Amino acid sequence: MAASLLHQTLYRWGTAGRLGDTAQPGLRPVASSLDLSSTDELRRWDGLVNEWLRVGDRGIPAPSLFYAAFGDEAALIRRSQPGVADSASAHLLFGSADVLTTRLAVEVHDWSWAPDDIPGRAPMVNPNSLTPFRSDLNGPARAAGLREALTTLLSRVLAGLGPIEAPAGGEAMALLWALDDICATIGSGLQDWPHWRIAFETLAGRRQSAEPPGVFVRFRREALRPTPDPTTRAAAAALVGMYEEGGADALRGMRDTAELARLDTMAARVARLIETAPTGAAPTGTTPPASDPKPTTPAGSVTEPSTGEAVSCPICLGRLNWGRLPLYTYDRGLNQYTELTVPHDTNNDQRARMLRTASVRCPNPGGTTTAHYLPAGYGRYGPPAVYGFIGGTTSGKTHLAATMVAAIERGALGAYGITALPVDLDRHQTFLRDMVRPLFSESTWLTPTREGEVAFADAFVVSGGGTPRAMALFDVAGSELGDVGDAKRFLDIADGLIFVADPTRFGPGNLGDPAFNTVLSLLRSSGRLSRVSAAIVLNKADLFKFDDPIARWLDRDVAVLDPAETLEESADVFAYMHQRDAEAWTRPYQECDRATLHVVSATGTDAVERGVRPLRVLRPLVSLMAMTGLLTSAEAQDMGI
Repeated sequence: MAASLLHQTLYRWGTAGRLGDTAQPGLRPVASSLDLSSTDELRRWDGLVNEWLRVGDRGIPAPSLFYAAFGDEAALIRRSQPGVADSASAHLLFGSADVLTTRLAVEVHDWSWAPDDIPGRAPMVNPNSLTPFRSDLNGPARAAGLREALTTLLSRVLAGLGPIEAPAGGEAMALLWALDDICATIGSGLQDWPHWRIAFETLAGRRQSAEPPGVFVRFRREALRPTPDPTTRAAAAALVGMYEEGGADALRGMRDTAELARLDTMAARVARLIETAPTGAAPTGTTPPASDPKPTTPAGSVTEPSTGEAVSCPICLGRLNWGRLPLYTYDRGLNQYTELTVPHDTNNDQRARMLRTASVRCPNPGGTTTAHYLPAGYGRYGPPAVYGFIGGTTSGKTHLAATMVAAIERGALGAYGITALPVDLDRHQTFLRDMVRPLFSESTWLTPTREGEVAFADAFVVSGGGTPRAMALFDVAGSELGDVGDAKRFLDIADGLIFVADPTRFGPGNLGDPAFNTVLSLLRSSGRLSRVSAAIVLNKADLFKFDDPIARWLDRDVAVLDPAETLEESADVFAYMHQRDAEAWTRPYQECDRATLHVVSATGTDAVERGVRPLRVLRPLVSLMAMTGLLTSAEAQDMGI
């Protein structure tokens, strides 16, 4: 379609709730600028926005709007009379995100569409034709009466908190206009701007809808008024004051004066704004000082149930008596952890919800780090299996970690008879927001882990026929690990390592990946080589998909734990790496206790514009789970050599 035009589809209540499903009543498309007889594109959009398109079926009163950008495309939904079967309708406007912007969605919030006289057909929409319907919210957005609410919402946007909820009311559109105006101005020219695009829902129901890409602001009638984030409150107040006084022009002048354009990311610009905010800003630390290394357990506080086994802290390597550690919760209003207290009249369901996102404070027995917190579920099932991704910055290991977590999130481990539930819902959702969704929804290349850094990525409780056990995933970066204490401490508790090889670096005379060599040397010096299993991943296999045997293995991805097939694949990959003068990358296979080799593509393509299509990403993880005892079947015991 013409890039400047937008498609539209009208949905009304009928006998088909979903495309092609005549058994379920609900909203169905009755008119569209797309051909209703050819449903492929309709199905694609229906699946993309279904969560918000049909949320009205669950009884949300009055008209409401939903807007979000999905990569290069965007959708605006106007829901009318939802929940009333005879009159329920929804109008979907969709097209290029450069045309259907947050600003346009807010401007035309009063516009409603009716089909023309041709049954089943509707014209495409020229945004220029919507001029009579565009609202001018510039004045209301800069009104003094909006100052407090706008400062609060903006502080939470700048802090990266989300989804952001606020009470529904007549100020919603003016607040959205102002948020978009401020964020778009200070974020002008950024490559990571899609992460900060404002998405919104003006009247969400009691059952909260999912979180779309971008910064999601959700207005609900039952929502409490949010509190400002103390880290960014002063910066937000300064921005709102400038905006109220001089609009976007004043913000552009400040942007130039503060040289924000020299900073490449929104996070860096926010940090600059915090630095230059007026005095009196809240402290930027997120954890209390590391005093009182032996926290007490006051009356009413909660502790984790004891497993009878000590658990190693992955950060300081201290040995923790998990059952004696009090629980904490992160108070976003206070911007710090506070002791978790469960009221006496709390029922089991309420208690379970409170414990779901609780943390424990490590008493830091070795005194080697500042105060730090771990998910409460981390040690609930005994010592976790600790896995690390090893490889240089070009290997694609960060993308591999993200695509593995995405596959787990989709339930793909179920095909192996394995269930995996997040240990910490907050941490898991943060990883999805920061790493998985940018890669899949926006086709954005992820920033490699900083040199020498050990990042706790995510953790899951795994059940595969035996006793449930936690599995923790870490991203271990770079070749400078020999000088980094955190990396050495991590390797002292690691059970398994995923060595990610970059085949574009293979060649005669190459000494291999420095990260591989450093890790193996550290493990050898600590005497732990015989206790660590390894999965070597030949990543970016799509670049060599016509090579034998790469092509054959890329086409084989049956979810079966088969030691014989894995041994065959390992032998083929080992021979292929020798053929490509990459013997140095096979060292983990030769030196670790048990090992396997795998053909994998984390993104499925060498061009991110084509979309991410991971291939075989779970196979090395499942093999590692078998080799380290998370899986206990006879097949698992025979995995690796």
